[in-house]
Amino acid sequence: MAARYGVLVAVGGALAVACHGAPPPAPPPPPTVFVAPPDTPPPRRVTRPDGALTAAERDSIVREAQVRRAAWRARHITDYSIRVAVGCFCPWPQTPAILEVRGGVATALRDTTGRAFGKVREPWSNYTVEGLFDAVEQSAQRSDVVEVTYDGVLGYPTYMRGTGRLGLPDNWFWVRASQLRFQP
Repeated sequence: MAARYGVLVAVGGALAVACHGAPPPAPPPPPTVFVAPPDTPPPRRVTRPDGALTAAERDSIVREAQVRRAAWRARHITDYSIRVAVGCFCPWPQTPAILEVRGGVATALRDTTGRAFGKVREPWSNYTVEGLFDAVEQSAQRSDVVEVTYDGVLGYPTYMRGTGRLGLPDNWFWVRASQLRFQP
């Protein structure tokens, strides 16, 4: 009887495996995702200082800005504050200020301690994140020398400097944007 029982169990087990097939394969491992911490500096885009940008270099800077702008827009960040400092050969003040942005539009200007800094005005009001991307594209198309650095996490321009025309005096500029903070 025990032998019959053993054969019955063996046949039943074989039928169960045959009916249900092999177990499903293990799922593939999840993709590796790297998110740069906020203090990771992104690579700098440096153009050669010994000559004007070539057409290919200009196109490359513009294309990179367009790709990064599309990624920024995909995040739907329209309410934020950002610290902006601007300098050039012109008489604009180089004092940093905090630009408050609501719905993508500059709405308030504060000094770096958070106090009101007067009406929203140039040069700071030009540099919302969209304005920073505009400045990169325009500078790449017009200036002889342009250098751009982007935020390592959000991808917005954090530093841009350039020279309008090589060989001419006093036609340099720079813009620094940092400390972007989301606003409720």
